[in-house]
Amino acid sequence: MNKKIELTEQRLADLIGEYRKTLSVVNTAKKFNLGKNKTRKILKENNVLLTLSEYASLRTGDKNHFYKKTHNSETKANLSQNAQLRIKERNPNYKTGNYLRRPRDFKISEFTRLRNVVFNRDKYTCQITGQVGGNLHAHHLIPYWVCSEAFLDIDNLITVSTQAHLNICHKGDWASFDVSLISDKLLQKYSLQRERLNELADFKNKSEAIVRTSAINKTEEVNRNV
Repeated sequence: MNKKIELTEQRLADLIGEYRKTLSVVNTAKKFNLGKNKTRKILKENNVLLTLSEYASLRTGDKNHFYKKTHNSETKANLSQNAQLRIKERNPNYKTGNYLRRPRDFKISEFTRLRNVVFNRDKYTCQITGQVGGNLHAHHLIPYWVCSEAFLDIDNLITVSTQAHLNICHKGDWASFDVSLISDKLLQKYSLQRERLNELADFKNKSEAIVRTSAINKTEEVNRNV
C-alpha cells in the first residue's frame, strides 16, 4: 500500500507555492531536492497538481486565439464529416476494430529494430527519390492487410521519404499501394498474384475485399472484415 508522503507544514506550503509560481513539477522538484515522481505525488495528494487542460489554460489564457470560444454547430458538423472522410475504416477502432492496414504492433520493439536495420541497409537513402536523410519511413511493399506474414520480412521493406511514401508508394491514398514496386521474387515468396494485387491496390471498399493468404495459388481465399 502506498504511504502518504509527510512534509513539515512550512515545507509543504513552500513547495506548493513554488509550484503555483512556476507551474513546473521539474523545477519544483529540483528546488526542494525531491524526485519528480515524489513531487508530483505530493502535489496530487494535496489537490494542487494541475490537469493538462488547466495547465494549458494558465500558461496561455487569452493569448490563445480560441480562448473561451467554441465552434458553432455547422463547423462541428463539417469537422466531423471531414474526419470521417479522412479516416473511416482506416481507424483501427472502426466498427469491429479489425482493420488491418495499420496494426497496433507497428510500434512493437521488434519492428522498430527491423526498421533501423532497413535504414542501415539502404544507407538512409530513399529508394524512390534518392533523398539522403531527412524524414524517412520503412515502407511495406506488400501491405499488412494483404499478407500479414510479410509484416516482419526485411525483403518486404524499403526506405522511403515521407513524401514518396504517400504520393508514390501509396499513390496519394494510404488505402492504396503501388504494385509495380513489388518484385516478382517477393510475390513468388508469398505465392501472390500480381493481377489480384492490382485489383486490391485501388479497391476502395476494404470491408468487402478478399484478402489472399500465402496459399493463394492453392485457391485458398480468406474473407476478412478489414
